[in-house]
Amino acid sequence: MRLLAISFALVVSLLAPAQAQSPLPVVDVQIDETAAIPGQFLTLRISILVPTWLSTPAEFPSLEMPNLRVILSDRSTTPLSKQIEGENWSGVSRRYLLSPMVPGQFNIPPQDILVTYAGPDQSDPITTTVQTEAIAIEGVIPSGAEGLNPFIAAEDLTLTQEVSDQTTGLAAGDSVVRTVTATVSGASPFMLPPLLPPVEIDGIRAYPDHPEVTESEDRGVLSGVRIESETLMAEGGGSGQVAPIDVRWFNLKSGKIEVATLDGFEISVDGPPLVSGPAEPRNWTLGLVILVGCSGAAFIGWRAWPHVTGALQSRKSARLASKSYAQNALLTAISAQDLPETLRCLDVWANRAPATRPETMERISEALTVIGQHIYGRSPDSAAPELWQSLPPMIQQSGGRPHTTAQGALPPLNPSGLIKRTAPS
Repeated sequence: MRLLAISFALVVSLLAPAQAQSPLPVVDVQIDETAAIPGQFLTLRISILVPTWLSTPAEFPSLEMPNLRVILSDRSTTPLSKQIEGENWSGVSRRYLLSPMVPGQFNIPPQDILVTYAGPDQSDPITTTVQTEAIAIEGVIPSGAEGLNPFIAAEDLTLTQEVSDQTTGLAAGDSVVRTVTATVSGASPFMLPPLLPPVEIDGIRAYPDHPEVTESEDRGVLSGVRIESETLMAEGGGSGQVAPIDVRWFNLKSGKIEVATLDGFEISVDGPPLVSGPAEPRNWTLGLVILVGCSGAAFIGWRAWPHVTGALQSRKSARLASKSYAQNALLTAISAQDLPETLRCLDVWANRAPATRPETMERISEALTVIGQHIYGRSPDSAAPELWQSLPPMIQQSGGRPHTTAQGALPPLNPSGLIKRTAPS
């Protein structure tokens, strides 16, 4: 593969005529190579330069597309300065790591980048859009590795396993944990396939855990670890062989296909085998009696259901209409410090029997008025927590008195009645 550098400057004439003489941004794109083995990464760098400085960060594209993995490391974006025609230009550069996940051609269309920078001779910033050229890269399978499926290319790949306990002579209820670790360098661990083979042994049930994948990057080179584990539970007598593990991979250093292997092992459970055959003969007479009894109970329940649901609905309606239910809703609104909802719930609570004492309502109204002044006054701010915290004790200790006549009821409460807003002077 030959080294390819794509470098160009693009001028976009979106500025006003008064800005026509100002130097415009320069976009520079460089890519080290245009072909990579699937799972390996190419380095693409996009740089933006302006004659002054960037007043806001440049809006770089994501470059994401199907079967193309894009990685931005923690230090992918860095500041940049350069001399152009004797003048100091500044800007920013972003490094992308691009990896084709499958063989084939990948065509990245031209990408727009929004740039805002300070004008050389004016205070107002200039905003314009620059555009990259189209970029084509290719995923290529190396010669001799065409038969690898899945395709894995790396500098090194090792497998290790741990078995938590002995695997023979187990008793029903015992368990063994098999943990397999794959360590890869020069490739992403996300390229690795599932490692643990299925376990189909009489008397043994496998319970796999979710895989753990850790990836790291150092100067564009990826490495990482994939860990898989499963618990083998003994359920009944039986024995068998837990399968070995083989992973075929392409060694980037030697250019050859290698195989990472792990041995299998024998597992056995003492005792009688797990019974899964037909149960003992049933007592059909008893079963028939139970069936008839259940049918009768179902018929009685069907006839009684409307009355039951009616009674339940009546109880629910009574609970929703109670003062205690309204009080719980009011305390919830106060706890959330939601003034509009507090006023609505207060209106409902105050007008339910038993009636709330007038002196209590006056104290609550005064407290809410102060809270409203904090929120809706000339200089709005959040009401002090102690103002909200003073309300629940008033409500919980309010007590009540029976409703007498309509004239004795309190008038409905609403935000306009409790909160007085003063127009700005």
